Amino acid sequence: MAFDPAAKEAELLAEANSWDTTQPVPAAPGDIPIVDIGRWRETGSRDALDTAAATLRAACEQVGFFQLVGHGLSEDAIGEIFEWVRKFHALPFEVKQQINIDNPDHHLGGVGYLPIGERRLPRRAVGNRNEAFLVKSDKDIAPDDNQWLPDEILPGFRHAVESYGRTAEAIALELVKVYAVALDLEPEWFDDAMAAPFWRLRMTHYPPDEQVEGAHGIAPHVDTTFFTLLLQDSPGLVIYSAVRDQWIQAPVIPGAFVVNTGELLRQWSNDRFLSTRHFADNNGPVARYSIPLFFNASGDWPMECLPTCHGPGNPPKYPTISYNESQAVVQGE
Repeated sequence: MAFDPAAKEAELLAEANSWDTTQPVPAAPGDIPIVDIGRWRETGSRDALDTAAATLRAACEQVGFFQLVGHGLSEDAIGEIFEWVRKFHALPFEVKQQINIDNPDHHLGGVGYLPIGERRLPRRAVGNRNEAFLVKSDKDIAPDDNQWLPDEILPGFRHAVESYGRTAEAIALELVKVYAVALDLEPEWFDDAMAAPFWRLRMTHYPPDEQVEGAHGIAPHVDTTFFTLLLQDSPGLVIYSAVRDQWIQAPVIPGAFVVNTGELLRQWSNDRFLSTRHFADNNGPVARYSIPLFFNASGDWPMECLPTCHGPGNPPKYPTISYNESQAVVQGE
């Protein structure tokens, strides 16, 4: 088995272009399960962990998305990071362009300011109707490797972003233990793989809808992650429900993360956990903001089919491969 990133990208694009996204419907109760890790975080009991893992397992095998509560991040803290995102995107375009993602003088790709109309992350034929600020972290990527505006332009912004990144990483690492148990592994099974996880933090502004034909806030796609932790300040996320065979509009639950499995965990789990298609749209005359954390094992970690996800009659379907060798290439990094 060999991984061909060009073929993978072509496959994802062809799939996305075949999806009819024109008639989304409101989510019904239960369409997107709620996973509560609060009792486990408070007590540390294995019973509470098993209970949360059972709900997560069902969500990832049947839906591919869930709402995460009980994670410990307060609504006040969520409000503060959204306020920083709004402040950044309120800056003049020419200021944000100083740290454009294609800055030829910067040594690290895929970080900085992504203007409206870009066709990357994911690559698409029609430009996405959003702008974003992106930072990365990995075993060989330190905070200074990202692109930052001079602090005097937006005092406190870098500190706030770095602080949120550390907090979101800590939440993700706790959640990884729930995923491990949901996959019939010990809670610590992923610890070595996640000792220095690769993640990308994206702070996104969806401006008021400009009615560009064929365009979305972000085009239909599947994530290239282990999982994604998303904060959203207003509706706009639409996911495909295989159970209902419909596109459904994800509700906003105050204080909750929306979480979804990506392609890497789907492949690592030998297709046991779903990687679900989704997109986001702008909200008419109202601006929308979202903050996804795209979370993975260390970029160079070789992901061999999980021992609980293959056996007689169910051989591994994918090669052992790292993020850097696979989805990073698909992402155009």
